[in-house]
Amino acid sequence: NVSTTLNYCGRKKDNYKIMTDDQKKSDLYERWPDLTMKKDACLDTENFWRYEYNKHGTCCSPTYNQEQYFHLAMALKDKFDLLTSLRNHGIIPGTKYTVQKINNTIKTVTQGYPSLSC
Repeated sequence: NVSTTLNYCGRKKDNYKIMTDDQKKSDLYERWPDLTMKKDACLDTENFWRYEYNKHGTCCSPTYNQEQYFHLAMALKDKFDLLTSLRNHGIIPGTKYTVQKINNTIKTVTQGYPSLSC
């Protein structure tokens, strides 16, 4: 729904449940790491994932619960390796490109039109 911003659908309250499965946390970290802290701290506090789930993940409930939300995020990351796809289409980090060029490349790879802006 392009007329609605999908942020904080849980009314900004904490809807996050600490993950207890170490393997799932490790798998999630490999695909969606917290870039502001070391791995051990990220896995211990889960603050980054808590923030992301409360901001965006609550917008897909009750269709997807928290575990399903993160599973879907990992599946999408595995399906669309964006950096590799961009590189395969000649878009290299550190070089300037138009938003249209990047949008067109993402559309070619995903068959969906992204909404990017600078």
